[in-house]
Amino acid sequence: MSSTRTRKTIALVSNTAWYLYNLRLGVIHFLQSKGFEILAIAPHDDFMKLLEQENCKTVAIEMDRRGTNPLSDVALMLRLRKIYRTYKPDFIIHYTIKPNVYGSLAAKLAGIPSIAVVSGLGYAFSTRGWLYQIATRLMKTAFAFAKEVWFVNKDDRELLLNANIVSEAKTVQLPGEGINTEKFAPIPKTVSSDKFVFLMSARLLWEKGVGVFVEAARQLKPKYPHAEFQLLGFLTDDETIGVTKAQVEKWEAEGIVKYLGTTSNVIPFLANADCILLPSFYREGVPRALLEPASMAKPIITTDNVGCRDVVEDGVTGFLVKPNNSADLAEKMERMLSLSEAERREMGRKSREKIIREFDERLVLKEYDAMLTRVGLQ
Repeated sequence: MSSTRTRKTIALVSNTAWYLYNLRLGVIHFLQSKGFEILAIAPHDDFMKLLEQENCKTVAIEMDRRGTNPLSDVALMLRLRKIYRTYKPDFIIHYTIKPNVYGSLAAKLAGIPSIAVVSGLGYAFSTRGWLYQIATRLMKTAFAFAKEVWFVNKDDRELLLNANIVSEAKTVQLPGEGINTEKFAPIPKTVSSDKFVFLMSARLLWEKGVGVFVEAARQLKPKYPHAEFQLLGFLTDDETIGVTKAQVEKWEAEGIVKYLGTTSNVIPFLANADCILLPSFYREGVPRALLEPASMAKPIITTDNVGCRDVVEDGVTGFLVKPNNSADLAEKMERMLSLSEAERREMGRKSREKIIREFDERLVLKEYDAMLTRVGLQ
């Protein structure tokens, strides 16, 4: 297969096709502009077809994103090795935890150079239990084989360095996830309303703080009837990890929140909100759920938590709150309500300035360009 190929191929591997399309499309276009073919490897979802429309070759792979069964994970590694040996990419970039670990091991077994991009360490690193012990051992082994290990936030890099999981010489610190600041630019509201809209746009998982948001809304609603508390994002069938359809209908019946469903274009929803919230107590990378509205000059309220705190300068571009603390969140939301429109507009302006200065996608693409030179691909 590779003998008739004239262009080099770079494989991008993630735990969802959604991730590659929504968070790495700029990288895909950049690599294509440099003459590379892109092979997208991820579990099948609706975004596979969209990646194909962007001239990517795609391979669907079975992957249990949250599972902790070692036999299942070994099987994942073997499936990845088979794909790598079949398609023979010249280089592989692994995103998200399972590809970071099992993809790096599979790439070594297949004899193909790779890098790992750590975009958040997730649940295993939120505690120091048995899962953490296993994850750190696996990660140390896997990262020994990666040519480089990239980080989107400083906290994760420091954690892995201090735990001796990765050598400092191998690490690269990215300026966040990167955001297209021209696409996510300030636009006027498309809906005229006298309501003050708080919007939480995210996967509606408990660890993202959706329950904290709803409880804060419950505290504020009687005092501020003009405030509207909106939720935008995917529901789940598993009430232990997130919000179900029945749960959100109950909240709506109480008059606490308004559920907006899901969307493939978040921009008009962000435009019509007055303040964006992400009260996550999950170990985030640098959340797009914050970068996008901040780039659109919206004031932000989020937690003083890994990844989230990188986006907000407390009191200047928004407010930071204590993780998993609905009372503190309600207090900061009330402070946001008490600001004048001019003060909120100034917060939003400074928010966008910070994103352009620190998180513009062009800064990230410079790192990819430098990497291509370091590994001999250009």
